[in-house]
Amino acid sequence: MQDSSSPRLANKPKRPLLPDVLGLELAGLIEQSIIRLEFAPGAHLTELQICEEFDVSRSPVRDAFRKLESQGLVVRHKRRGIRVTPMTLQDLNEIYVVRTPLEVIAASLATDNATDEDLAFLAKQVERLDAALHSEDADEFFEANMAYFDRVHGITGNHTLENILRTIEKQAMRYRYFAHSYSRQMQENSVACLRKILGHLKDRDVDAVRRATEEMMIEAHKMIAEILAQHPTLSGNVD
Repeated sequence: MQDSSSPRLANKPKRPLLPDVLGLELAGLIEQSIIRLEFAPGAHLTELQICEEFDVSRSPVRDAFRKLESQGLVVRHKRRGIRVTPMTLQDLNEIYVVRTPLEVIAASLATDNATDEDLAFLAKQVERLDAALHSEDADEFFEANMAYFDRVHGITGNHTLENILRTIEKQAMRYRYFAHSYSRQMQENSVACLRKILGHLKDRDVDAVRRATEEMMIEAHKMIAEILAQHPTLSGNVD
């Protein structure tokens, strides 16, 4: 795993047959393909392509495209149809300007609300991260990272905050998946930061959790920007 290597998109898994799938369910499947860069930034998505790949009719495809467009994962062009939203530095910066303070708030609230069961779950995810780092399993690393943050968001006790973060996560996941997949340093930093934050959570030290979370988010933003700059093709400026 090299920081400077070109992206190597994962082999696409065999698609399930979904003749009666609803647009929302289909949107979730396409979303995962976008997050994992199986549908590359800037890629042109057609109704026919999705119908054939997922074995569905056109109606749920149209519904799925509308849902993905509302999430900012695809963009609709008058003459070029539906395209996967490019990954750009400007987009990354906009995401982290919003995400960073919200993650700090979430971590602070979680400090007060976390039960022993919650802390044990978070500790398990940190160990999963560490194991995935050493086995160089980027997909497992990403899943454990998502599970950690999902649990933190879920124990804030603030449903409005949780819903806002869920929306922002849709935008941020591609960048995080990309960075975790192609930078061992990014993975190492994530493990170290989350282990540190977990220690503060166990101590119920809200101020320390806030500081450590903000430092982690700022460093992650910086590292993702540096990795993104090495791969200008992700801007998706293709015809």
